[in-house]
Amino acid sequence: MRWVLKLVAVVFALPVVHGQAPQPVSTTVHTQSGSVRGSGTDVMVFKGIPYAAPPTGDRRWRPPAAAERWTDVRDATQFGPRCPGTPPARAGALGGPASEDCLTLNVWTPAKSSGDRLPVMVWIHGGGFNFGTVTLPRLDGTNLARRGVVVVSLNYRLGVLGFLAHPALSRESEHQVSGNYGLLDQIAALRWVRANIAAFGGNPENVTLFGSSAGASSQIFLMVSPLARGLFHRAIAQSLGYSAAGPKPRLRVPSYRFAAAEAHGLSLAADIATLRGLSADEVLARAPNTSETLGLSLYVPLVDGYVVPDDPALLVGTNNQSKLPLLIGHNADEGLFYVRDLPKTLEDYRAFVRARFPAEFVDAVLARYPAATDATVALVAPLLETESRFVATAALTARAASKVSDVYMYRFSRVAPSSRSAWGGAAHTSEVPYVFDNTSGDASQFDEIDRTVSGTMAAAWVRFAKTGNPNGAGLPRWPAYRSPDYQLLDFGDATTLRSNARSPEIELFRRALETMRKQQSLPTAPK
Repeated sequence: MRWVLKLVAVVFALPVVHGQAPQPVSTTVHTQSGSVRGSGTDVMVFKGIPYAAPPTGDRRWRPPAAAERWTDVRDATQFGPRCPGTPPARAGALGGPASEDCLTLNVWTPAKSSGDRLPVMVWIHGGGFNFGTVTLPRLDGTNLARRGVVVVSLNYRLGVLGFLAHPALSRESEHQVSGNYGLLDQIAALRWVRANIAAFGGNPENVTLFGSSAGASSQIFLMVSPLARGLFHRAIAQSLGYSAAGPKPRLRVPSYRFAAAEAHGLSLAADIATLRGLSADEVLARAPNTSETLGLSLYVPLVDGYVVPDDPALLVGTNNQSKLPLLIGHNADEGLFYVRDLPKTLEDYRAFVRARFPAEFVDAVLARYPAATDATVALVAPLLETESRFVATAALTARAASKVSDVYMYRFSRVAPSSRSAWGGAAHTSEVPYVFDNTSGDASQFDEIDRTVSGTMAAAWVRFAKTGNPNGAGLPRWPAYRSPDYQLLDFGDATTLRSNARSPEIELFRRALETMRKQQSLPTAPK
């Protein structure tokens, strides 16, 4: 193939020095929008490829438009800017500049020709739909690609810039809806993959989504969106949170402690021209991220009847589109990541529980997660956060999906030296570098056990992407997650089988979530 011949010509021109690592070379691939030049050694990397037109100016708060074509070979050796958002204090360094001109993706390919048709793994980043990046070292796809897959990562619009609903925006839409622009970006990126990934040696008929946190929740929305039908074939949802199974905004009616999304947008400005005239930073400053009652983001995927036909918790396991292999799980100590946001005093803890759960469940939650002093709040609040937002969400989604497809569930409990010092446990997102097989280097970050766990997880993820089943090739036995035993695989210091078949917590939160979904009015915020 043409791009392979170019690569070979460059390789043969390089001097070979015994004992030195291979030197990076460059190569060109032709996409439908134009040619891109990447670089690499055994894995070629292409960064910052536009998959849609910049959503700026009058394109702000519109569905993504086709990427503009270019004629010269485009340099693809630098990441594009991340999409603007509002990170919380705990987020740390996000890496790289932000710009509204951010709808780009990145490709890591080990293919030797465009005829290789390797499985494709598409990473959707997390960040609560309000911040996030794909440029961090732990998200480098090189080591994962070396296992025989093409890895893709993408940016998508975030926060108010990605999920604002407004009556004027709905009137502009041929479908009379607004708000799910970040999801539409993800769908546009998957359409780009279908149209272009074969040129990079990937198979557009074998695409697996994977992602953590909001990246995992995104997959559940995409599983039920008719616009994403046929664009992917398997899903790996790591630590999906409240936005997948919990209450969520609806376009024109209130839902549990959320105003109608259009009404909330109208409260920011009466007309869209005013908001489009502001800079991205000014818009972000004007729009608060968080619901005062739930402590959760206001700008997340919403039920609009078009992109998202109904609450995914009601659709997963019932519609044909969700009949695809699913690998899903959570970390053992997810809530430790949110310690800065969690209550510190007994009074605040009780108020937190009253705000999070329907009134008829407050006593049951406080009884199962009791705190008698401020000191015990520091222990019990992260546990409640872990089990209500992540354990129950993953288990309930797995149980629904297992009615129509093969599901494999995991628990991640390994605590690396860096996680021990930073969080004291296997906190939210701590599994990510293991999945990407990026646990080498500084011993203060990871040790030999971590590299063993990482190798096992990365191999299982790739096996699942290739076949829809994480078993085989010397990997631990991983039974499908189904009634009555509901076994899962625990990735800890050792890899072991566990069961959560009789977890009373899962049943408690199932009933609470069902009650929330039935409440379509806007109750007064608890005092």
